[in-house]
Amino acid sequence: MDPSAVNKSFSPSVPYLQMAWDSTSIGTFKECPYKYKLTIIEGWQSKIGNAHLTFGILYHSATEHYAHARAEGKSHDEGVKLALRHVLEKTWDTQMNRPWMSDEPTKTRKTLVRTVIWYLEQHPTETDSLRTIILRNGKPAIEVSFRFELEAAPQQEPNSKFILCGHLDRLAEMNGETFITDKKSTKHALDSKYFSQYAPDNQMSTYSFAGRVVSPNPIKGVAIEGAQIGVTFSRFRREFIHRTDEQLDEWYQGLEWMFRQAEAYAKAQFWPQNDKACFNCGFREICRRPPSVRQEWLKGSFVKRIWDPLQVRGEL
Repeated sequence: MDPSAVNKSFSPSVPYLQMAWDSTSIGTFKECPYKYKLTIIEGWQSKIGNAHLTFGILYHSATEHYAHARAEGKSHDEGVKLALRHVLEKTWDTQMNRPWMSDEPTKTRKTLVRTVIWYLEQHPTETDSLRTIILRNGKPAIEVSFRFELEAAPQQEPNSKFILCGHLDRLAEMNGETFITDKKSTKHALDSKYFSQYAPDNQMSTYSFAGRVVSPNPIKGVAIEGAQIGVTFSRFRREFIHRTDEQLDEWYQGLEWMFRQAEAYAKAQFWPQNDKACFNCGFREICRRPPSVRQEWLKGSFVKRIWDPLQVRGEL
């Protein structure tokens, strides 16, 4: 089925051609076109929950609740309580009447609660060197959605433009300069080797490029807020990732070439496998099967969901 029937990010006139792209769909396409076909176009995801993804989403949303509470005039303690209430509610399985059961010992309900408390105690609004920007509507610049047209257009539909969209974790100020922040959680040590993986990095380049366009103030860089999560500890460290205009122009040039590939694959309705990216890929068991039986195997181990980058969260 043409994904445009259920996903607004795809062209209604050019079958299988995605028009609105975010860092996830761009990164998946770069990683493996066939994986992109399975996850973004067809919408398959594993039936088994991903503990790392669940932990990261809840960690983000807890600190978001805190930021909104502080912007509304609530105290630090009140903000922490609201953040923890959110976490405890979201990690309780009402159907099974039990807490969230994680298969990753460092990413559990207990370590999540601890990480939220310790992060907020280390970075309360009053003393945090990165101060969340408050928008004109009085709300904090948290989970800010962006969407804008690019110069690139499909050859089959030259009057339409590709769109870059997504969500910025937070816009914050430090010493009069504006930064995008992004939280990352890991079991690895927060050393220079860990942070080096984000320069260059597709997600950071996407955010930096978008910030250059949509932010009312010039973006100085992306502040990676790393959290090392252990069974008995949580440690935090920030590092700043800078992308020059020259580097971002190079990234965008590569993006335009990627659009040409995406259009060619959509026209041919063929997305090749990049078998150098198979290591640790969740679809490896699918791809090792003959193409004629893959759909049946997908139905047995995966479920459908729609990845639509045009869904809005916050506003600038």
